[in-house]
Amino acid sequence: MFRKALKGICLMLAVLISFSGCTGNKSGGSNSSDESAEISVMVYDRGEVAASEGTYDNNRWTEYINKETGLNIKYVPVPRNEVQQKLSTLFAAGDAPDIIPEFSSDLIATFVNQGVLQPVGDYIEEYSTSYKKYLQENPELLPYITYDNEIYALANKRPLDTIVNCGYWIRQDWLDALGLEMPTSDEELIEVAKQFRDRDPDGNGLDDTLGLSIMLWHENLGTMYYASTIWYVEDDGRLVYGNLVDRFVDSLAFFKTLYDEKLIDEEFITDKNFQKQKQLWVTGKSGILANQWWTEGFNSELLKNNPDARPEPMEPISTKYGRNAFYQEGIAERYVAFNKDMKNPKGAIKFLDWMFDKGWHALQYGFEGVHYNMEDGVPKTIDFDKFKTEVSYARDYSILNQRTITPDEIVKMAAPDPVSQQLAEQKKKSLEVNSRFEFRRDIAYNPTIPEVSTIMSQYVPKRDEIRMKVVVGGEEFTPEWGMEQLRAEWARMGGAEVDRLVNEWYKENEQSLIIAK
Repeated sequence: MFRKALKGICLMLAVLISFSGCTGNKSGGSNSSDESAEISVMVYDRGEVAASEGTYDNNRWTEYINKETGLNIKYVPVPRNEVQQKLSTLFAAGDAPDIIPEFSSDLIATFVNQGVLQPVGDYIEEYSTSYKKYLQENPELLPYITYDNEIYALANKRPLDTIVNCGYWIRQDWLDALGLEMPTSDEELIEVAKQFRDRDPDGNGLDDTLGLSIMLWHENLGTMYYASTIWYVEDDGRLVYGNLVDRFVDSLAFFKTLYDEKLIDEEFITDKNFQKQKQLWVTGKSGILANQWWTEGFNSELLKNNPDARPEPMEPISTKYGRNAFYQEGIAERYVAFNKDMKNPKGAIKFLDWMFDKGWHALQYGFEGVHYNMEDGVPKTIDFDKFKTEVSYARDYSILNQRTITPDEIVKMAAPDPVSQQLAEQKKKSLEVNSRFEFRRDIAYNPTIPEVSTIMSQYVPKRDEIRMKVVVGGEEFTPEWGMEQLRAEWARMGGAEVDRLVNEWYKENEQSLIIAK
């Protein structure tokens, strides 16, 4: 109770600090603003703009934004999978965009440390109306956008369907066929997987079924034991990396059991893009799927192959440590940061206020009467093919928004055909199931000091090598041996000094980092 009270006090202090002049523009920008200056904005290039629509920097939506705002907005496309490399090159050349919206808080922290971004607190205070009010009403966002005790980004709260991330699915029809109950613990999950392996749940008379298909396994399995790839505040008050806590040995042991008992595909180690894992699920050869919580594409293929299949979402699995939700994102949807050399911060805030107020809606749903009709209080797509061509790519321009969604609205927004409604009902239930449980996240983001990035670049490949050796290497390579090796490698790479620096950083930033519970 004392820790919870302390966290609440720390958050209140963070709110007061953020709007008391401590968010000064200290990194080289200026409160003066050339309001006629062009504003450049990064946009993800996902290769989704049809030729008939134009390009990422020139299409119906870029024209719409410029017309509606009265500003000169220029978009700078950056390949989605090359954001850090591309932006680093642009910053080095002095050509980086003014506004950088990015989902990764770690990347924003990297650029803060490099001195190429500037605080935005003063700009919000001086120029904003709607977003400033929103931030004051939602102070729980502050830990996610505060770096070195300064506000460095604007962000809105994630809708529920983007906070929930990972989830498990199970073949309810297989459970029924074998007279089994839904597993609720790690031990029960292993036992059900064995039954799926041994008792011919698909009734074809062949020994051709597996317990699980696993994708995103490090997130799904690590969270069960409160040992994910994040940093935890342990009982002694110190920050410790999740793959180095004592609990991680249980995660190794669980996955090793799955492999040794042949409950998962033995070729998992070489299935780099998880394509075989997908095929095992959609062709009805595995009974449990560890993947994202929604998985419509997987389930639609499964139902196409077997209309009688009944995939059901599972609740998070309990262990001796309790029941932690499957991996969830932090509440900040993305981080909208400012280049330190921006010439028009007033115009940038005007643009972002417009986006947050109303611009986002058309970018998410299109135009009423053209792309959607309001039905039962939700925007219902008129023509899904037209929407896919003309609107779906526009979501990445919606860098601040007020989109919300409830499980019931998932069904309301789905296409009316029976299969789409069936998938929507599954998705609704999965969102309800996976949002019911809290995911343990002690601080808003991982440590931002450069020493962490340096050691992680060396440690993560070695961690993966050791972890896989434990899983597939037989009796010789026990989970305990793996834990010893992981800690030895961390120490060899200078981990003791990194731990010291991380905890110094934590103490200096604790007031703005702690998430209120």
